[in-house]
Amino acid sequence: MDFRFPTCKLLDLHARWAELEADPNPFALVVMAHLKAQESKDGATRKAWKMRLVRLLYQRGYSREDILELFRVLDWMLQLPDGLEQEFKRELIAFEEQANMPYITSIERLGRQEGRQEGKANMLLSLLAVKFGPLGEAERQRVLDADAQTLLQWSTRLLSARTCEEVFGAGPRPDSEH
Repeated sequence: MDFRFPTCKLLDLHARWAELEADPNPFALVVMAHLKAQESKDGATRKAWKMRLVRLLYQRGYSREDILELFRVLDWMLQLPDGLEQEFKRELIAFEEQANMPYITSIERLGRQEGRQEGKANMLLSLLAVKFGPLGEAERQRVLDADAQTLLQWSTRLLSARTCEEVFGAGPRPDSEH
């Protein structure tokens, strides 16, 4: 059996950039994202291209589902450093508000982040209860209101703490035994 099919080196398509930009095929956007990911190593340039490609998603009139799926690919291919990722999110939210098409905003990511935060808090609450017995409402609320860094610190302290107060940072009293 013999299979024959046309091949294409993606890097060669850079010379046909204008055609890619005009092509309504979603794969053209994926190719453009690949080319820019290979070409742009500094974060600011990559962020600018990522935003430009996201704008193309909207301009091409794809369905909401197609935009979300393509965005996931673009987001994966054109990853940004944390600081620039935050800037990108702000620009994206502003663009979506202006375009009145809130498909991609960081709400989905924020929801996942909040879910992870809540999971960490619930894990710490469970471990505190196992080690020290039932917690009061004030302690429960303190854990639920804590940020990720604080939860991490408390989780680490839990390993050696002898009291719940030591976990929260009160530390052992000088007159207590070690």
